[in-house]
Amino acid sequence: MVTPFGVGIAGAGVISAAHARAIEALDGVRLVAVADPVEAASRALATSHQADWVNDAAKLCGRPDIDIVVLTTPSGLHAEQAIAAARAGKHIVSEKPMATTPEDADRMINAANEAGVKLAVIFQNRFHRDAMRLKRAMEAGLFGRPVLGNALVHWHRSQGYYDGSDGWRGTWALDGGGALMNQSIHTIDLLQWIMGPIERLSAETATLAHTIETEDTASAALQFTNGALGTIQGTTAAPADAPIRLEIVGTGGRGILEGGRLTVWEPEREVADDELLTDRDRELTEGWQADEPFGAAHVRQWRAIVAALRSGEEPPVPGAEARKAVEIIRAIYESAETGNRVTLATKSGELTS
Repeated sequence: MVTPFGVGIAGAGVISAAHARAIEALDGVRLVAVADPVEAASRALATSHQADWVNDAAKLCGRPDIDIVVLTTPSGLHAEQAIAAARAGKHIVSEKPMATTPEDADRMINAANEAGVKLAVIFQNRFHRDAMRLKRAMEAGLFGRPVLGNALVHWHRSQGYYDGSDGWRGTWALDGGGALMNQSIHTIDLLQWIMGPIERLSAETATLAHTIETEDTASAALQFTNGALGTIQGTTAAPADAPIRLEIVGTGGRGILEGGRLTVWEPEREVADDELLTDRDRELTEGWQADEPFGAAHVRQWRAIVAALRSGEEPPVPGAEARKAVEIIRAIYESAETGNRVTLATKSGELTS
């Protein structure tokens, strides 16, 4: 019998519950402990999953029964916590964003490499079947020459959402940004994953509806390395949440992803999933449903992470891949601050999902 990987979750906020449920749903992995200085929240999560509670994330690193440390803490804490976990010989699973700057992302990547442990980052939207179909159609040239790639996130967050976060949401130090770094990053990741690297961009940001340090509204004009143009729009100042929207337009067709499902599918020629998707694609997206509840895709990504750790392979969405969305967002902030167009440093292509 294979010994399950022991997992410690650092942070007992809202997203930590999705990870705890995913871990509980899978064989070969078990939740051992939850760490958070807020005892009530941490004890409640730990107790509901028959795990221990500790008051400091650093204590997870000293436990021999923990093999994987999960970071669901405020984003600005991820780098130091990941480095500590790596040096303790623990694999790391980080919520998005993996870090608030590319430099901190690099520190995390280097620490994991030096320690011989794996670093995976949660971008669960890559594990939607329709997102995978859109990516493979783009790679197969089924939309012709790429023309436009747009990522639109028009959401609502109340002032109470920011005020009730113990002071970390909407701050540069702990959130790393606002509507882009916290809310829009998933769709920005999908955009670059499907369209390919962004060459340069120009942007504006604003704080229009909240009392926070960071932006609640941003818009960027993009040029991809393949020559296509595009936009990123993100806001938490909309009157209500609209489904995220990812638009891919080429000279021969288009695909539009809304809320995780394809609402427009117009490739140059009809193509069956059996032709478009690989066996690995189907494995990674197994069980996907168009209207599935939040957290279902976390289970799929966790299943792939556990399998990769078991085999010694690179887990899906490793640090070097997840860094790209952080770099894009920081380039948007730089452009908005300076008024200049920014050329991105990272133009090399993708790592696989």
